[in-house]
Amino acid sequence: MPSSSRSCAGIEVLCYLEVAPPAQPPKLSPKRFAVLFFKNSLLAASWLAFATLAAATAMRAVLISQEVPVPALEGQALPQAGSQAARVGLLVRVEGRRHHPTIPPDRVVAQDPPYGATLKAERSIRVWLSTGPERLTVPPVTGQKVRSARLALEQAMVPLARVVEIDDEAEPGTVLEQQPAPGQAVSPDQGVSLLVSRGDQRPEYVMPDLIGRPAAGLAEQLDAAGLLVAAVVHRAYPGVAPGTVVRQQPPAGHRVNPAMSVSFEVSRD
Repeated sequence: MPSSSRSCAGIEVLCYLEVAPPAQPPKLSPKRFAVLFFKNSLLAASWLAFATLAAATAMRAVLISQEVPVPALEGQALPQAGSQAARVGLLVRVEGRRHHPTIPPDRVVAQDPPYGATLKAERSIRVWLSTGPERLTVPPVTGQKVRSARLALEQAMVPLARVVEIDDEAEPGTVLEQQPAPGQAVSPDQGVSLLVSRGDQRPEYVMPDLIGRPAAGLAEQLDAAGLLVAAVVHRAYPGVAPGTVVRQQPPAGHRVNPAMSVSFEVSRD
């Protein structure tokens, strides 16, 4: 035990000082040890995850900076197009749908960028899927004038294939028939054909005056002129020479054509 001397009222007294022993580190309980171990393990795991994420980010940045060729996707179904794009590190994004005359529905009809171009990895190829051939509904135009029929077809986006004119009693320019029929579906390259009247173009004549003329050979003359003799009636007319035309239909001066019939009465004995 250390000692020291000091003077107390002129008397030197030997004093003893008590010195505390060195402090001992506190002992860790099992619970305290488990808490510290968990904290240290969590910190180490956090640093490991950060390092892994940093490495992955750096690798992804390297991959993204790489240019890869764009594959040909047109005509393929969407799953196959996505798989082919993934093989070179690209993605596929559907932008919309379009009609196509030959590519079946749900297949790629267009892509951007096109085949052969280059694109950075992890970027998307924009694609449009086919809805199949466009089908148009034929509107009814029978009975309309050609001009009105054309406008109706244009509004329905149905092309006019051809117009055939024939002689008919209907007013000129009137649609007599149409093909395909109204309500049917057609493709844009089919169109509609119209049968149109150009009016009655048969030759017309002025009915001659037959009254008082001999009936002999008259029917043959009218037939040669293109007129149809429907009936010749013989009746007794006193005072009129036999074989003379006494009545006719249509009357003289009336306009006639080959579609009309002519009849006349002839006197007899």
